[in-house]
Amino acid sequence: MAAFGDYHVVSGAGWSAYWRIAQFAGAGLEIWWADFQGHRVMWRATQPFAIVPYHGGDPIYKDGFNPLCGGAAFYALKHGAENRYLDLFGTDAGSQAAVDTDAVVVTNEPADDFNPASLTITAKFWCGWYQYVHSWTFTGDGVINPRVAMGGHLNPYKPSVAHVHHMYFRVDLDIDGQYPHDVFEVFDHHNFNLVGGDEWVAQKKQGKLLANPDTARKWRVRSSTSQNAKKEFRSYELELPRGAGRDDFSTGDVWVTIYRGDGVEQGQDVGNACTDKELESMYAVGPLHPTTTGDDIVMWIVARHHHEPRYQSEEANFLPFDYHEFEIVPRSFAELESSTGERSVAGRRDRRDG
Repeated sequence: MAAFGDYHVVSGAGWSAYWRIAQFAGAGLEIWWADFQGHRVMWRATQPFAIVPYHGGDPIYKDGFNPLCGGAAFYALKHGAENRYLDLFGTDAGSQAAVDTDAVVVTNEPADDFNPASLTITAKFWCGWYQYVHSWTFTGDGVINPRVAMGGHLNPYKPSVAHVHHMYFRVDLDIDGQYPHDVFEVFDHHNFNLVGGDEWVAQKKQGKLLANPDTARKWRVRSSTSQNAKKEFRSYELELPRGAGRDDFSTGDVWVTIYRGDGVEQGQDVGNACTDKELESMYAVGPLHPTTTGDDIVMWIVARHHHEPRYQSEEANFLPFDYHEFEIVPRSFAELESSTGERSVAGRRDRRDG
C-alpha cells in the first residue's frame, strides 16, 4: 500500500514527473524530477506555505510548513471530501487521507481544437476552516501551470473580515539538467523602439524582486550552456499575474536564490514574525555568478488573492473553490518537428539521480 513520503511517477503530454506528499500534516503536494521531451526542466516544486493577514491586524496566520501565529499545517484530505466546513478530527475524521493516493488525482487530457495535451496532478488539503487545492498542469507545448485554490468555510470568528491569501511557491528549475549553469534574468518593456525597446538584464545577486505590470515585467531562468538546434540558449520564463498587492506581511513577488538543499534551510521555515522578510534577509542573500558560469537557481514566487467575504450570500455555507495561478513558459527549449516530421534531440543530462 502506498504511504506518505513515497514517490509516484506519472507521464503524459510529453512529460514525465514524480509526485509526493511527504506526510499527512505538512507542506502539501511536491513535484519532483519533471522532464519534457526527455530533457530535465524542474528538480523540485512545492507550495509549502501561505501567509494570511486579516484587516485590523488580527489574526495573521502562517499556514502550511512550520505553521506559526496560530496557523495550521496542510492536512491531506481524500480528494472526494466535500467542500464545506470539516471537523477533521471529530465527526469528519473519515475525510482524512489514510494514504497519499487518497488525496491525489492524476489526469491526462488529449489535445483538442483549443488546447494542447496535458498532464495534471492535483491534491486537496484541510487547513483550519479552509481547504486548499494544489494543482500542477504540464502541457504538450512545454508549459508548466501551477494553481492553488481556496475553498472550505469562512473563519467563523471573523466571517465578514476581508483578508489576503499570500501563497508561496518554491520552484527549482534545472534547464536541460545541466546544473549549476543557469542564470536569472529580468525582462522590462521600455518603449516601442525596434532596438532597445525590450530588455533582459541578468541579475548579479540573490534577492527580492518586484512585479511591474507597467513594463510587462517577467523573469526567466536561462541556461548558460545548453542550446537548441538554432544555437539559442534554452530557458523557461515566469509570467506572474497579480491578484493583490504587496503589504507589510508579504513584501516581495519573486525571490532569486540558489540551491542549498531540499530541507528547511532552503526557506520553508520563514515566518517567525508572520512575514516573509526572512526570505530576503536570510536565504536570498549573496552574489550570483557571471552569465558565462551560472548557478543552480531556485525561485520563490507568490500568488495572491484579496478575499472580501460574501458571508451573507454566496459564501455563507461554503466557499466555492477560487483558483489562482501563474505560468512557467519555455523559450528555445521545446524541439519543434521539421517538415520531415523528425525532431532535433539533444543529449539528456540529469542533474541528480531521480
